[in-house]
Amino acid sequence: MGEIERDASGGLRFALEEHEADLMRQLLGEMRTLLEADIPPSDAVLRRLFPDAFEDEKEANEYRALIGDELHDRKTTALRTALETVGTAGAVDATLDDEQTDRWLALLTDIRLAIGTRLDVTEERMAAGIDSDDPDAAALAVLHWLGWLQESMLGALDTETDDDTDDDT
Repeated sequence: MGEIERDASGGLRFALEEHEADLMRQLLGEMRTLLEADIPPSDAVLRRLFPDAFEDEKEANEYRALIGDELHDRKTTALRTALETVGTAGAVDATLDDEQTDRWLALLTDIRLAIGTRLDVTEERMAAGIDSDDPDAAALAVLHWLGWLQESMLGALDTETDDDTDDDT
């Protein structure tokens, strides 16, 4: 299983075994397709990744015109960071700075949202165990793994060294 921890410099050590890295590369490729393909804006996943800021269609269109492609650009930048981190083959052992970590966390959220939307996942379904007879079992397992990965990154960010948190008095 991959390893996520703070390193001595304060960066986040991000390590994935080869099979995990291969899965991540596949997921990143699928995310690239979502961001680059000509998919109708009515697609449920795109609506989830790029939600309207207003219920009123006129206000939503005005807001979209105002912010332009900023949200899309941020998602694309996060994807590019992740692609650079995992490379094209082999295991991953990288140290992420704060900006790279933030991009990874945002991207993991987007990938989880995309998969969860496609599977029509509910909190109850996520809380239940994975039934091996379920046709979505593999996708659900990936969704759980992505959650673990994201939680591990957040947990590592939340931990400080004893020297930083202990009072020497």
